[in-house]
Amino acid sequence: MINSTTIQQKIQRELEELKQEIGLDFVAIALTDGIYRDIYWRFALGAKSDQYKKISVRMGKGMAGKVLQGMTPHVVNVFPGDVQEEVLEYPIFIVESLHSGVGVSIKSTIQAQRLAYGVLLVGHRSRRIFLAQEIARVQDCASVLAQLYDEVTNSGDVEEFVGIPKSNEQLYKDTESAMNHKTGPIVQLLHEAQAAGITCELLDQRITRLSGERQEEIAAIISLLVQEYAISTEASQLIIGQDELGHTVIEYEGYLLHPASQELFQSVMPQLKSLKCDLEILIEKEKQSVRFSIPTRLLLDEINWSN
Repeated sequence: MINSTTIQQKIQRELEELKQEIGLDFVAIALTDGIYRDIYWRFALGAKSDQYKKISVRMGKGMAGKVLQGMTPHVVNVFPGDVQEEVLEYPIFIVESLHSGVGVSIKSTIQAQRLAYGVLLVGHRSRRIFLAQEIARVQDCASVLAQLYDEVTNSGDVEEFVGIPKSNEQLYKDTESAMNHKTGPIVQLLHEAQAAGITCELLDQRITRLSGERQEEIAAIISLLVQEYAISTEASQLIIGQDELGHTVIEYEGYLLHPASQELFQSVMPQLKSLKCDLEILIEKEKQSVRFSIPTRLLLDEINWSN
């Protein structure tokens, strides 16, 4: 048994040295979750808030997903310009207001284990072109982090401390699945909402792995708000995040044509009941907030049981 607190302190020290040495605004670590094939941002320096902890991204998608897909550095010099068609897949850039960033893989130094622990991301809130030697320094830091995670793995505390790391073979299967996955109704609707001027953030990407039927149900509820009842997209925002219980939380804030009420949702009540949603409505003058949570883990288990 090793002292996980000591390991965490060593990790923080490595990140602090990296941040100071090459003048970074933001440094973060994302780790894989072997249960639902997603990636979570677990630790950050220079964060604006704790919102990054609510982010879940898919293998093969966004900064973390692409790094683990190719096991090579992924560089974004100008955000969102470099990823115009994939902006929603980079929630960490959105919530942290990053304009430039580099992600590198944290992979085991023990060849026999063939584990990919996660991703080290460094970022800047103004435009920055990262030099080759700076990227090499980030990779060196990732190697040190990997050695620390190897200590945890060898101690048998890996599930408690860093989640369940995957073999390269499993990562390949997951990223192939992600790459072959067509854009579903939720992402399509978010793109349409963005085009209409609504600020959208897809922090919890697990819902894009739900069955087509479940995604259609969720899209119907969102559509009711953003397409049929919104009187103005100005200052409206739609955020899909995650709460401390692991539920997906969808929040819409804006100006509605009719006062928000339970009656407003009568047409989608079958979908709300089917998804086992908890609905919450807040009203402040003309601006209103609608929030509903979805037990995503439970719905993902439906897929696992059917396979």
